Amino acid sequence: MKKFLPRFPLGQKSKAKSPESQPAGQTQNEAPVEELPAGTPSMKPRVLITGASGMLGRSLFRLLSAEPDAYEILGTAYSRVVPPLERLDLTDTDSMNALFEKFEPNFVVHCAAERDPDRAAADKEGVLKLNVEASAAVARFCNSHNATLIYISTDYVFDGGVETNTSPPYAIDAETNPLNFYGLSKRDGERAVLEHGGETAVCLRVPVLYAKDCKDVTESSSLTVAKSLLSTTEQKVDNWGLRFPTLVDDVAAVLKHIIDRKTEDPKLASGILHCSSGESATKYQQAIMMAEILGTSTEKLHPDSEPPQGAPRPQNTQLDCSATWKAIGLEHTFTPLREGFSEALQRFKEEHFAKPGGEL
Repeated sequence: MKKFLPRFPLGQKSKAKSPESQPAGQTQNEAPVEELPAGTPSMKPRVLITGASGMLGRSLFRLLSAEPDAYEILGTAYSRVVPPLERLDLTDTDSMNALFEKFEPNFVVHCAAERDPDRAAADKEGVLKLNVEASAAVARFCNSHNATLIYISTDYVFDGGVETNTSPPYAIDAETNPLNFYGLSKRDGERAVLEHGGETAVCLRVPVLYAKDCKDVTESSSLTVAKSLLSTTEQKVDNWGLRFPTLVDDVAAVLKHIIDRKTEDPKLASGILHCSSGESATKYQQAIMMAEILGTSTEKLHPDSEPPQGAPRPQNTQLDCSATWKAIGLEHTFTPLREGFSEALQRFKEEHFAKPGGEL
């Protein structure tokens, strides 16, 4: 890895803000960035983002790109490649080798994955190649090129206490026991990353995510709940599974701080970490909130207290994030769910919800 100076001087102290005074979506105890003396040689950390066309990848790319003097960014995608993203097949080792040789990343944030449990169950071979084998390959490339790997994992590595009898919230060292193939593939991806990625590697577990810039609500399994509001017949909506929908912009902010922290010392904030909003809601509760935001009725919707059909899901996999805040030296304040949903659904409300037939 080429040497570069830390953006934050080592040992620098910051003034803490109280949680009450901290705006939503911001972090506590942020240290002011100090300018390096004129003429001081430095190099911006180079950050490679895989899956940069996805919700989290887009958000992180946007956040880091807003500071061109602080970071050099390269985003890759496979199926939705639009400039400035570059196409990368993560199963093609020659392509990956060429990219690492060309860009020489200091950090790789590995967002690319198959994240839908039902699709994962239907294509186990393809999911193993992407979520496990490709992740292992990325880890090996990072290790051989002295780059720090940050692998995005999931709360679905836990079983909600079904077999382990371990109740949430889950600490970073809690026993894993995935109930579906998606969770299994991500758990095995974690193991591959920690085995092959070197001592600086990170596995960041996150819950169900949503974004403000989704072109289709189906991109997020939380936002897609809005489609139930269009039902003209009686419909049951899951009121069994407790979820913790988290805005990708919040996760991106935490990723940025992990990068900054590890720029100071690559060995800091390594291993398993958690990042999740603490605000919970079932899909039925999310539908009620969305109906209030969109100004529509829920009279056709009824709460379903039975586990949903399809690939098995755990009932509650709340993540304990305290170890993360200790590792990165700050605690993030997450965007309230109603506020995040209001922004995320605004474009659909304006552009689609009022159309004849109410089609989203």
